[in-house]
This record gives sequence, structure tokens and C-alpha cells, in this order.
Amino acid sequence: MNTVKEQLTKLKLLISTNSVSRAGSTLAEYSTNNDPTTSLEKMDIIGKISSLTGKVKGVILHYPTDFKTKEDIEKVTRTLIKNELNPFTVMVDLHLPRKRGVLNHRLMYGTLTSPYPEIRVASVNQVISAMQAMRDIKCRQIGLFLPDGIDSPGEKNSVDMLFSILKGLRQIGMKIRKSENMLLGFRPYNPSFCATAVPDWGTASWLCRETDQSCKVLLDNASMLPGESIESVVTSLLHQKMLGQITLSDNKLGMGAMPAGSLDAGALFRLFLNLLLAEEAGLCSLEKTSIELRVDTRVGSTEENILTAIENIEYALARASLVNLEELKTAQSKPATTTANRILRDAFVTDVRPVVASWRKDNKLPEDPMAEL
Repeated sequence: MNTVKEQLTKLKLLISTNSVSRAGSTLAEYSTNNDPTTSLEKMDIIGKISSLTGKVKGVILHYPTDFKTKEDIEKVTRTLIKNELNPFTVMVDLHLPRKRGVLNHRLMYGTLTSPYPEIRVASVNQVISAMQAMRDIKCRQIGLFLPDGIDSPGEKNSVDMLFSILKGLRQIGMKIRKSENMLLGFRPYNPSFCATAVPDWGTASWLCRETDQSCKVLLDNASMLPGESIESVVTSLLHQKMLGQITLSDNKLGMGAMPAGSLDAGALFRLFLNLLLAEEAGLCSLEKTSIELRVDTRVGSTEENILTAIENIEYALARASLVNLEELKTAQSKPATTTANRILRDAFVTDVRPVVASWRKDNKLPEDPMAEL
């Protein structure tokens, strides 16, 4: 069994520029003078967090929010190099209306499923344009979030929606090169009131297979339906070889995103336990598993919230690494339920802060990143 420090070394984390900003509500946005106002400032903050933790080297950029023109690409590239960061994924912000052009307020009726043919065509072209920008910025993974759905039963029907999405994704899939990957993300309840075009993880996996062999599911735990288990969904997608990336936060039905582990540390512990079990079974490699931090809060310091998320994830992985997987599986096979639960409980209540601090010291990082900040 790998030691806790070996597992901590394997852990690689990503962060989106969207997580380095102030969240709002339907009532107000509470921006401060210390909040970053440009994408370049956000990348500078990510660079600072990376130097404090040694964990966040990959950045998820948004097109066209973070960059669009050749000049934007040059500025972003320089800023990434300065902060020793890598562009990991370019997410296409299809759902954002533009002041000019076809993609205007009519996006309220959808992107690939819009009743307006010109909106559907423009949406596909937007993704293709993002792919070229992705290549210019030396990135090889495009990400697409599908916000389509209906607010009332008469607006559209599910048959037409799936036909439209399938057609649009196949057109996009034809433009993906062999050295490139694609992620497909969705939410089964947000932002639509009545129904979403992609209702579940099985449908998402099917659409990925129909798009391109490189296309995988972007699993956001903010998308979990009430009572749904993230570890069960992760295990299912790993068995199907369809898990592309996990986005972690803590929230209530996707409105805002607290740092992962701040509301339900147990769920984070169980997730990493199952990832370690899946790794032992040959379904995945922790070192190659892409894990994104999603932080979107109204209160507190952005940097402190991100550091909290990183700490909580490191602690969850450390606790999960304490579990003797062979002892656990032996107890489960008898079955000795109480014994198995005690194995998990003992690991979960262990204070792992000293070993995490020691790992940081070994890697010439601040033992207390929050205090250093």
C-alpha cells in the first residue's frame, strides 16, 4: 500500500479562472476592491496559490471570456509562463449572450437545441472557433457545458432536443484532432425548471461516445441530485472508461459553491476512498485523475477559500490513504459490517494535519499555506 505522502505526491489539482472571482446572487454582487477584475489578475492569484501549495499547476480557461483575439492569447500565454502554469482545458461559454452577432438574448431558448437554425449553427461554430484558440494557446483539451433544456412542457420536446444535441455534437466531433480531447458537462436540473436536454449520467456517456472516442464526461459534484452518491457515479463512469474530469465543491443544489469538504467532509473522504479502491482494481490512476476545485462564494477571501478547498482535499486523501484496503475488503466479504465501518471511522477521525504538514516541508512548501498567505 502506498504511504500517505506518496498519495499526496500523486494528487494533481486544477482550478478555473471562474473560481478566482466573487460570487453573486439574484439580489446583489458584493465585490471588494481586492477582487481581481481581469483574467490576467486571476491567473496571477492562481500562480500565488500554486507556489504556496505545489498543487495547482493546471488552469481551466474560458472562451471567449478569458481570451478571444490574438492579442488576448499572447497576454494569457505570457501570464501563464510567468506563473509557471499550464493551460489544461478551454471551456466554451456557449450560454453567455453577446452584445453583437447571432448569439444574443435568444440563447434563452438553448444553444444546440435552439428553435432558431442560425443559433444552432453559430453555437457549433463557436466551439470550432474555441478549438482553434485552444491550439493557439498550446492546450489540447476542449470542454463543453450543455445548459439546454426547457422551462415549461410546451417550449420544446425531449425527442427534438436529443436529436439536435446529437447532430451538433457529431459536427463538433469531426473537428477534434487525434492528439486532442473533449469534455462534456451538464446539470440534470439547472438552469431549466422543467427538464434538461441531458437528464442523467448514462445519457451524457452515450452522447460522449457518439461525439468522438476522446470525449469523456465532466462530472461536477454540484450536479448530484438529492440522494445521489458521487462515489457510485464515479465508479460507474470509471468502469465505462468515460470519466474525464471531476469538479469538486460543496453546495446545496448548485447555487454557489463552498470549498470542497466544508459542508460534508465525509462525502469527500468516501470519494477518495473509492478512487483508491478503483486504482487498486486497475480502473484508474490517481496521478492521472483530473480533479478541479470549484469555489464560488459570496463571503471571505478568494485566496483563503481556495486554500481551504486544497487543504480539505489533501486531508480527505490522507485519511483515505490510512485505510488498509485489504482489511476493509476482507471485513466486507465475510460480511463483518461493524468491523468494516470501524476501519473507515478510525481512518476518518485520525488527525492527518501533521503528516500533511510534513509532506509540505519535504517538498519545500510552507507547512501552513494559510498563515503564509
